[in-house]
Amino acid sequence: MFKKIILHICILFITPSFSNEFTNQNETFVQVQPTFHEKSKEALHKLLKSKKTRSVFLSRYSLKKYYKEFNYELLWLKEDGLNNFANVLLEAIKNDPVLKPHSQKVFKLSYFEKKYKALNKEDKNYLINIAKIDFILTGMYSKYMKYLSSGYINWKEFKETLKELEEKDDIDAGWEKYNIRKNRIKLLKKAKEEQDLNVAFNAVNYTFPQAKQLENKIKEFEKLALAGGYIKLPKFRVLKEGSKSDIVEILRQRLLQSNDLIKNDCTITIKADNLVTNSIQKNNDFTTTNDYNTTSDISNIEERECYKVFDENVKKAVISFQENHGLTPDGVVGAQTRRALNMSIEKKIVKMRLNLERMRWMPRTLGENFLLVNIPEYKLRMYKKNKVELDMPIVVGKRQNPTPIFSHKMSFVVLNPYWRIPQSIVEKELIHKVIKNPSYLKEKGINIHETWDHKSATFDVSEVDLQAILPKKEDEKLKNDEEALNAIEKETNEEIVENTEIKPIYRFIQIPSETNPLGRMKFMFPNKYSVYLHDSPAKKYFKYTKRAYSHGCIRLAEPKKLLEAISKEDSSLDFDEAKEVLTQIEKKSIDLKKQIPVHMVYLTSWVDENGKLQFRNDVYRYDRIQKKLLYKR
Repeated sequence: MFKKIILHICILFITPSFSNEFTNQNETFVQVQPTFHEKSKEALHKLLKSKKTRSVFLSRYSLKKYYKEFNYELLWLKEDGLNNFANVLLEAIKNDPVLKPHSQKVFKLSYFEKKYKALNKEDKNYLINIAKIDFILTGMYSKYMKYLSSGYINWKEFKETLKELEEKDDIDAGWEKYNIRKNRIKLLKKAKEEQDLNVAFNAVNYTFPQAKQLENKIKEFEKLALAGGYIKLPKFRVLKEGSKSDIVEILRQRLLQSNDLIKNDCTITIKADNLVTNSIQKNNDFTTTNDYNTTSDISNIEERECYKVFDENVKKAVISFQENHGLTPDGVVGAQTRRALNMSIEKKIVKMRLNLERMRWMPRTLGENFLLVNIPEYKLRMYKKNKVELDMPIVVGKRQNPTPIFSHKMSFVVLNPYWRIPQSIVEKELIHKVIKNPSYLKEKGINIHETWDHKSATFDVSEVDLQAILPKKEDEKLKNDEEALNAIEKETNEEIVENTEIKPIYRFIQIPSETNPLGRMKFMFPNKYSVYLHDSPAKKYFKYTKRAYSHGCIRLAEPKKLLEAISKEDSSLDFDEAKEVLTQIEKKSIDLKKQIPVHMVYLTSWVDENGKLQFRNDVYRYDRIQKKLLYKR
């Protein structure tokens, strides 16, 4: 019975009338047009299958990886034009604080705009053209993320320039770059999920303290540049408190522009008939701000007279400017301060761009607690949870022996250190001093060892062939050095030049003492450059404004303060015990449980922890090298 019922139903389904009804309904369903979303996916598929397809910036292979991750959907366009992500991307590229002068060319923005404006819905290839524009924007995103991650300057070319410095000028300069390797596709996906493209940008862009504030300062400076830039001071010898000149009035306006002079008011004191002292206070709208007695003397005073006087307010403003530019803060406007005041706003903008570029070469995770050594500033700072806990003056390498730029981790501290004198210093400096004065080593507490172990066998200076230690390239120097020639008059110049025997290896080590260049402590983060932080007996240098005097290592003005600060964070270092050890002469090494990140940086412009914009001189002339490379591409 059941089978019959089923058969009857089947017959009903295949009757002509029912079949026609079904067909008509089906035809209605088929006639529904595919959506823009579906048609754009089809266009993307079609393009990605073509071997000729590529973006302006990406290969077909790279494009396929992007769109496969997003299920072959448009990333930057919607039916009625660019989506919000595209607008954010284009705005970021056009106004990037480093790339802004290059954005049009680097990202082919004119080409993109031309293609986008040419879109025509009536064109039979409209959807294909939409897909192509989406590919261009994907390429832009990828390229921009690359520059955010690792900077814009051609790093290989920069390293070649440093190599030329070594070959031509014997300057062995070291600089390490830290590229951020993060999956750009995954970051874009995360940004899509959070509906904010800045999520991707912030994951790879710089994290240096106050970097965003430096970006904002560039915007402020650009507005000022459009308004005409800084007022320029004419030539003069010196301006200081008490000076009276028309130039002081110009100086006031210049200091107002940089916010060093907050308000342009002035006070002058006038004696009327040698009996009455009247004080006239004026502000920059030239109106009197307090009452005074009207006398014939006062009435004859020119209204703007007091603005020509270099008063205490101007002096304070000059000191503020000098402090923000690494100049001696004496409140006197001499040649150096005048040059700094007359530096154009355009040059300062370039300087700020260069330093933001350098921040993209640094590690993004600086550490919860870390040390920052800024070479052009001659300063060390200790940061704890983004706050400056300690800062002190330092001495850095001179230009001929530049302190390298890199990041590492401090792992141990040495109290009462021996100084293992680098062979380069031995060859270039020490041997010449010993030749002139055979007692020099004894006077300085320097021993000649068989190995770097200070307990290894020693040699008397009379047993050592000093001539053999000298590098061949120093021979010519010796010929021109009368005193050195007299010291080795028994040896012939020919013997010096023709000596081809392998040099014996001697290690020169200075014992712990008050004259040891390392002082009483050194802070170690073993690295290929053999540089570290250390104490110094030469305290006079810390009083100088410019402090580039070392052979590359960092000399600390107050090493005990750093030792104490570390002891507060690391139980392996007992500060009281360390102080006791420092009263003795025996060497002691202390391993740290918590290794401290140390970042050696080269910043000539930045915003400090107080929100002040800072500028410094280009100690090693890296600004001029990198400026050429930044604007060359």
